[in-house]
Amino acid sequence: MSIRTSAILLFARSAQLDARDKGLTGGERFIEELTAHTKLKARRTGLPVFHIDEKSQVGTSFGERLGNAMKSVYEQGIEHLLVIGNDSPDLSTETLKTAVAQLQAGKTVFGPTPDGGTYLIGINREYFDYKTFLRLPWQEKNLFEALLHWTISLGGRCKVLSPLLDLDAPQDCQNWFTPSRFISSRLYQLLLSFISAKSVLPRVWDHPVFDVQVFTPFNKGSPF
Repeated sequence: MSIRTSAILLFARSAQLDARDKGLTGGERFIEELTAHTKLKARRTGLPVFHIDEKSQVGTSFGERLGNAMKSVYEQGIEHLLVIGNDSPDLSTETLKTAVAQLQAGKTVFGPTPDGGTYLIGINREYFDYKTFLRLPWQEKNLFEALLHWTISLGGRCKVLSPLLDLDAPQDCQNWFTPSRFISSRLYQLLLSFISAKSVLPRVWDHPVFDVQVFTPFNKGSPF
């Protein structure tokens, strides 16, 4: 990989704003941990990682803020840019390396989510058209499909990665947690701090291969 011309942009706001807008009341520490994990996996690629949060985002709409963030990275001499968020915990360093390799081969790369959005966008500078980029249906259920059409209209080739779940709401967090998925003890405890134990724990107790003990402290007055 070319360190000089390739980079990863982590486009993620602070845990406080993220938790508020996603309805994850009490989930600030969980989001902070997800952000830290995402940064670590991105840095393990050996590429520069730019984290742009709300303090340095410019624009009134999501599309403007994302587009301006990407422009700011391109202007630093980056030709192959991979954009990720902090809410896809199953995203791996190997997937990031694969995506960057596809970018360097001249392809535009997308990682779709089950709800029609994306967890990863990889665009080479030559195919980044700022004006049409802003008009894409950001944060809508047809975003992934629109991105594919947009890329083709600009003469680009696409590489679509395997779908991954992103955590946009409390129900997503509950769906993400399964007995077969490895979750660090810290993430597990932080998850239980704001997701109802009643909705999560039965899946653990009913699984035949699990023999675990979980201590959930009583939190009087918790809003969730």
